[in-house]
Amino acid sequence: MQEPASGYTWIEPLEAYCFTAVLGLDLDEVIRRLGADPSAAPQRTFDECFWAAYGPQWAQVGIVDGGVLVAEHNGWRAEEAAESLSVGARVACFFRNVRAVMHFVYAVDGAVLADFDPLLETRPVSGRDPWVLEPALAGLPFGLFAAEPSAMSLLERTTGVRVSRAWLNRPQRAVQLPPLH
Repeated sequence: MQEPASGYTWIEPLEAYCFTAVLGLDLDEVIRRLGADPSAAPQRTFDECFWAAYGPQWAQVGIVDGGVLVAEHNGWRAEEAAESLSVGARVACFFRNVRAVMHFVYAVDGAVLADFDPLLETRPVSGRDPWVLEPALAGLPFGLFAAEPSAMSLLERTTGVRVSRAWLNRPQRAVQLPPLH
């Protein structure tokens, strides 16, 4: 496994995103739990899924390294759904918005076990068992100069799912998420 600085430096120029890895559910079930229709899934790149707030919100979805990856460009819906996505499954999610608000969530079987802000904290501070991620945190610096690549490395370490810019740049299955209420 690569260290955060060498494997995820491509993420730093991105301003807003949410990457979610789900293990234990099939692709269509993940899509349904996000409130989307699995039968309507055109092909789009990550950039084509950019949500401009005045139009529909899209997410790329696909099988990566034996798990389901949900990639939202300027979105957060999977982060909000981490608990429900994790019922009967395991979920790791990293969200960042344009104001550098960040949130990492690790949920298993309907419960958030650990969550924290990788910019302001070096380890989980809340959840049912915040210490569960302790072995996976080894060597990850987090903080001002390494929050994003460290959080992406943690997502990979906890799920085995590696998010790559090459995958995001290729057209993947995309789903339109339901409108916000």
